[in-house]
Formats: sequence, C-alpha cells, structure tokens
Amino acid sequence: MDFWGNKINVTRESAEIQVSIYKNFNRDKRFSIALEFANLGVEGTKEWIRKKNPYLSELEVNLEFVRLMYFETGKMSESKWVFYKEVMEGKIRKDWIARFRRMMKENHLSYNQIALIGGFKNGNVLKSTISRGLPNFAKLAVFIHEKK
Repeated sequence: MDFWGNKINVTRESAEIQVSIYKNFNRDKRFSIALEFANLGVEGTKEWIRKKNPYLSELEVNLEFVRLMYFETGKMSESKWVFYKEVMEGKIRKDWIARFRRMMKENHLSYNQIALIGGFKNGNVLKSTISRGLPNFAKLAVFIHEKK
C-alpha cells in the first residue's frame, strides 16, 4: 500500500477499495490487468524515446529502451549489454538495408539510378557500400520516404 500512498490524488482508502475489487477477480483476470499495466509502462517509455528521437527505427527504439531500463539502471551487466548491443546492431543494419530496398522498389529505382543521384561510380559500388551498412544519406532518404 505504500506505493499508492505516494501517488498524487490517490487516497489510501481509494487504493484499498481498488485492491479489494482486484482481489475479487479470478487469477487470469488479475494477471491480465498486471500485464496491461506493465505494457502501459513499456509503451509509454518507448513513446518517450520516439518523441526524443523520431528518426529511430523500432529496433533502435528497443535498443535504447533496454539501455535505459536495464543497462543504465544496473540490471544488466556490461558484458550482457555489449553482447545484446552487438546482436541488435546487426539486426538494425539489416533492417535499414531492407527498408532502403523497399524504398527503391516503391519508387521504381535501380541501384544504377541511385548511384547516379548519389555520385557513386555505378550501381555495383552502391550495392557493395549498402551491404556493409546504410550510409547516412541513404538513411535520410528512407526516413523521408517513410514519413510521406
């Protein structure tokens, strides 16, 4: 009950009534409510991250969430964080590449056409560059395309 006592505009009596109502629910309903509250907190934090960094992909938002909620709070060791970050960075790189290719397809662009626009020697050079990770100019193009 200490938790509720610290909340603004929640009296101890109203918190006790709320808890007594929850106690009358069956176990599955109580578990469902607990999950909804937990998900509300997770989604609220992720929304805050998105507002601060509107250019981040969902995978990048998840990485930042784990950093803030687990690594920065000491709930995740540095070695686990480094491992998790490396795995996620690989997934993020692949996700940006897939989004870039989807943008190309939706705009009916070839690698050669984009190479011409971007000042690359040819489409093969661009394809090779992108396979190592999307350059920032390409991320910007994807970001703008997805916002339309």
